[in-house]
Amino acid sequence: MMPADFSPGSSEARVAPGTRLNGIYEIETLIASGGMGEVYKGHTIHTNDPVAIKLLKPEFGANDAALALFRKEASALHTLHHDAIVRYYVCSVDPDLRRPYLAMEFVDGQSLSQLLQHGPLSFEAVRNLGQRLAAGLYAAHEHGIIHRDVAPDNVIIPGGDVGHAKIIDFGIARFTQTNDGTIIGGGFAGKYKYVSPEQLGLFGGDVTARSDIYSLGLLLVEALTGRPIDMGGSQAQVVEKRRKLPDLGAIDMRVRPLIERMLQPDPANRPDSMNAVAAMISGASAPAGSGIVAPSSAQPAPGTKSSRWIGIAAALSILLVAAAAGTFYVLLQPTGPAPPSAPPVLQGGNMAAPGAASPPAKQPAPQSKASLNPPAAPALQPGSAGQLSRIRSITQYVNDYDGGECFFVTPISVGETAARIEGFGASVVPFQTLDSDFKKTNGFEAEIGIRQVTAKQCPAITFLGQLRAQRNAAPQLDIGQTNLRSGGVLTGTIDGYGNRNVELVLVSDDGSVNGLTSLIKTNADRKSFSLRMQINGASTAQPQILMAIVTAQPLSALQISQPADASQIFPAALAEAARTGQTIGAAARYFKLE
Repeated sequence: MMPADFSPGSSEARVAPGTRLNGIYEIETLIASGGMGEVYKGHTIHTNDPVAIKLLKPEFGANDAALALFRKEASALHTLHHDAIVRYYVCSVDPDLRRPYLAMEFVDGQSLSQLLQHGPLSFEAVRNLGQRLAAGLYAAHEHGIIHRDVAPDNVIIPGGDVGHAKIIDFGIARFTQTNDGTIIGGGFAGKYKYVSPEQLGLFGGDVTARSDIYSLGLLLVEALTGRPIDMGGSQAQVVEKRRKLPDLGAIDMRVRPLIERMLQPDPANRPDSMNAVAAMISGASAPAGSGIVAPSSAQPAPGTKSSRWIGIAAALSILLVAAAAGTFYVLLQPTGPAPPSAPPVLQGGNMAAPGAASPPAKQPAPQSKASLNPPAAPALQPGSAGQLSRIRSITQYVNDYDGGECFFVTPISVGETAARIEGFGASVVPFQTLDSDFKKTNGFEAEIGIRQVTAKQCPAITFLGQLRAQRNAAPQLDIGQTNLRSGGVLTGTIDGYGNRNVELVLVSDDGSVNGLTSLIKTNADRKSFSLRMQINGASTAQPQILMAIVTAQPLSALQISQPADASQIFPAALAEAARTGQTIGAAARYFKLE
């Protein structure tokens, strides 16, 4: 645990100003820090030209998957030469720091997502932006590179001029010429709000240039309206929203036909190429005199500082190794009555709960078997009995797969020739084995998204793995956020528990298990909860595992009044369930706290 005066964002691994890399570049200031890397502004020593320098964090030096992504980003940028794409200079390893780094063009400006906080862009500005981004992405596609994470965060607007927008972050790009993947398999990548249906395994799951077309369509809608289309939610909701065309009633009629084509769920119905998109955008010209000045040309709102961005993104959410840090949780009452004036606080392993109510008494329920269910039911595609049989067979293969200690996988969506799998573990090695085994057994490559946990969280993941044999009637756990800033409120719901006992626990990055059952509020046939979370002294985002555990009768091992160690809680729960003849069911959700 870090000392109380350790400020978030500080790290002994940070590179000091004046540090030189290979005698070519000199570090100036830290710009951003993400899950995998740190990004600095620097300059060339001999010419003093500004550069952006992305350094891989020391803890990823031995992580083969992280290194592969880092090299992939360098390779992608090395082949691209377009004014709408950030320029790449060099990829190397400094002999003194012994850390890989990328040096590239420094772009001074706001991200598109920041720009849109001041309101939507004018029609003419969106038209110019769309043409430029489509042209840049077409150049990438011509080199066989699919970006796969086209989103407002990855578009930088230098000087507030959309005509000079730059596309950044090719760290999860896919190389179609070599059938390369991201991390594991064909790999899901990208942000849920902007991801295409096929990136979730729908419509065959083949990620092509048309996947970027879909994401660009969502980006243009946000630029036109000032807010994103609601494409998020639980994992099941994210998939379901990709099966139909979203509501485009608020979109300007001059461009709506094009947006409708770009956002067709089936990629076969979208435009053939980004080149065609650029041409169609060009044809959607605005009437004379309608060019309203975009918000980017205005002065920032009072109290708002113009952020400085650079031509690289520094994080990949599913690769995460957390440093030890002090985390404390302020427990809120769920929606409804106002919280007490002195809510219970979990801090440094000690609980103080002035005036806190005891957990509600639990009524015995008839014994029934529960199981660990996937975050969303496999998406069974309509078809013949043979097709459904194959889908069930693939689903069962994933459910039965045993990757050993600290390993758990669950199917998110399954089709005949596409499957999306979510995995939890401390190492990517067993998932690489699963990737190979899955392809040999089922004849295609699955998309495997890894939620990387800390070693101290492994007892919770092993616990989930030991419950994999029964998945028929477990609860459905959903949370509102997968990334939460310190001080933010995590909300969620629990469904499908029937008349069984429900326990809610949180497994922190340090392996401590906190009982949250007293936060649960029952509304009709579902339960809800709210949890305000804060963190002290963290240099990186911390992985958190929230679990809803159901049993026919309450287990004393899960009546947690003080933080306890995961290595003791979960084996004790399994032993007690075996002794009392109960089957445990559990659902887990992963989120990051920073």
